[in-house]
Amino acid sequence: MYAETPLTQRAALWLSYDAGPAVIPADGCVDLILSGDEVAVAGPSTRWIATRADGGEGSLGVRLAPGSGARALGVDLREISDRLVPLGDLVPPHEVRRWRSVLLETRATATPEHIERALRPGEGWADVVRARAAGGASAEDVARELGWSERTFRRRMGQAFGYGYATLVRIRRGQHAHRLLTNGVTPAEAAAAAGYADQPHLSRELRRLAGVSPAQLVGASSANRSTALPSGSSSVA
Repeated sequence: MYAETPLTQRAALWLSYDAGPAVIPADGCVDLILSGDEVAVAGPSTRWIATRADGGEGSLGVRLAPGSGARALGVDLREISDRLVPLGDLVPPHEVRRWRSVLLETRATATPEHIERALRPGEGWADVVRARAAGGASAEDVARELGWSERTFRRRMGQAFGYGYATLVRIRRGQHAHRLLTNGVTPAEAAAAAGYADQPHLSRELRRLAGVSPAQLVGASSANRSTALPSGSSSVA
């Protein structure tokens, strides 16, 4: 079972229970994860990762949007990109206790209020960066819009996002293509619509970012449509 609840600050609260191994596409986010009584940080993801099956208690996590994890945790994210690290390796003991308490209370009450109060406001400029990356704007244009030099922009991106602007553009483009393919668009059409040079370029990027090929996504989409319930039907799992 997997359930997700949107939060403020572009975050999300998620619960995974009795779930098997899975492939998680890159999303550029940071996740704060409670497993048992231990808290870990999944650093900014720039490539797909494989997860293991949940334990008896499952896992509870908070997904922090690209550009918001550094401020929420008070850490420089560049050292933990694509890594799973105990929270205690990154922050002082009192911060570990604070977050463990917040996550334990959230798991016990099954409500997001404790997390909402613990989240710090994100960087305002990060909203601009995410929006421009989704549109494929150049780093030069974004830096100019923010009133920064390109050198300052690179430094601020590394600190707040944990990776460079070009990586964020690749992730956003991959997410766009992923959505198109799962909605039944052909690989050739998805490659053109998402801004890839050609279909092989799309295939290479999706294998790196999502761990699947375009054909696999189209096949999964077709299978889902063929087994969909008729209109007006309902199902309870």
